[in-house]
Amino acid sequence: MLACWFVLAPSALADTTWYVVELKGQPAGWMRVERHEAGELVTTTTSMRVAIARQGTVVVTAFSSEVVERAGGNVISMSRTIEGDQDDRATWRFEGRYATLEREGNHEKLPAPEGLYVGPEAERQYLIRRIAQGDATISTRVVDPLSGLQPVPTVRQRVAKERITTHAGEVEAVRFETRRGDEDRIVEEWLDERGRLVRARTSIGAVTQEIRLSDEATARRAIARPPDLIDATRVPIPTRIRGHERLRRASFILQGNGQIPELSVGHQRAERINEQGVRIRIDLDDAGPPVELSEAERAVLLSPTDLLEVEDDLVRQLARRAVASLPERSTHAAQAEAMRGFVHRYITAKNLDVALASAATVARDREGDCTEHSTLLAAMLRAGEIPSRLVAGLTYEQGGPGAPPAFVYHVWVQALVEIDGAQRWIDLDATQSARARHVAQIALSLSDGRHANDLWQGLAPTLGAISIEVEAMR
Repeated sequence: MLACWFVLAPSALADTTWYVVELKGQPAGWMRVERHEAGELVTTTTSMRVAIARQGTVVVTAFSSEVVERAGGNVISMSRTIEGDQDDRATWRFEGRYATLEREGNHEKLPAPEGLYVGPEAERQYLIRRIAQGDATISTRVVDPLSGLQPVPTVRQRVAKERITTHAGEVEAVRFETRRGDEDRIVEEWLDERGRLVRARTSIGAVTQEIRLSDEATARRAIARPPDLIDATRVPIPTRIRGHERLRRASFILQGNGQIPELSVGHQRAERINEQGVRIRIDLDDAGPPVELSEAERAVLLSPTDLLEVEDDLVRQLARRAVASLPERSTHAAQAEAMRGFVHRYITAKNLDVALASAATVARDREGDCTEHSTLLAAMLRAGEIPSRLVAGLTYEQGGPGAPPAFVYHVWVQALVEIDGAQRWIDLDATQSARARHVAQIALSLSDGRHANDLWQGLAPTLGAISIEVEAMR
């Protein structure tokens, strides 16, 4: 239901606000917020471009969103664009109790979300009033095109009024501790008397992101020399693991901030040993207990998503090519391994130039790192009627001159196949030439591919915030 719980006077505001985006205290990009009023309609456009260096290669992530609302608060339309090799654009148009989603030339009529919610301009006007009144808690429910159709509930707890330094000079602002949706993470926000964001700070593990008010020239320069977060999130260990690719069993102790996931799946078993630590045991000769999925759960792991375009003609063609040389009655386990090896050979440009490409994009461009190997493999498995999901975690790296041995963040795939008469998860790493998985590979997070952010939720609390002890290897 589209509605607003307060009445707003039409605003004459029409301006552009620039911000510098910082990662680990280093400039990494910019954000721009534009507000434009035409009659009774207010349009808010937000654009962000952030660059991250990955071992000498720069990867740029860019997106924009637009919300059109009436001055009284009702949302008329919203859209988002995520830039990439093939831009992903979606537009929702609201009419009464329904919203029409337009995407790639297709139209889908959907029920509008229930309850009271508004657009960003209406929220800003509401914040102006509540800040002036000195409210300790301010709650809103606002549409966000990047999150999809469902509005995002936001709760702000007032902390103090402060004078802060931004790239545009000193500003009087009120600091809030803000929670969005069902996230546990707190975002510190500083808002001025106009309800305008002047600074925001949040931590993902040990990686801190800040957004600071700026001028256009400073903001645009911020993307010139991005920080290297790959090096910043390596987990070094004191000695090298010799022959790790030939070993079958391992035990590791991960110590950190109390938020290390306890993920037991496939070859891996996890147990909490104290408030800060988790023991991970890996046995490549033990595929784990049988897995029983409902029909609905199995359907999800076979379905196409924005990231895993199972119905793409080229993805399906590659899936058939990968198993063409196998016997007609080959097992799903044999087919999965054949697809893994095929993807390893098929992606010829193995580089860090791509942020997170979908399976269809990888099928055409044939380039990328672990994420691209994984999205293509997961989609091909589903095209072959083998349930699959993405896994994110840590994998051992020998290091080299000037680089100590370490665990680095990595993505691979799990497929559900029959082993010893039962359904079990197997690990498939298409970045490896010969072995599907080695023993020094620790799973921390799983995703069915519907939401790319799911993959990083288990990783986020560990970034730059854990240590690893090699307890045993054999």
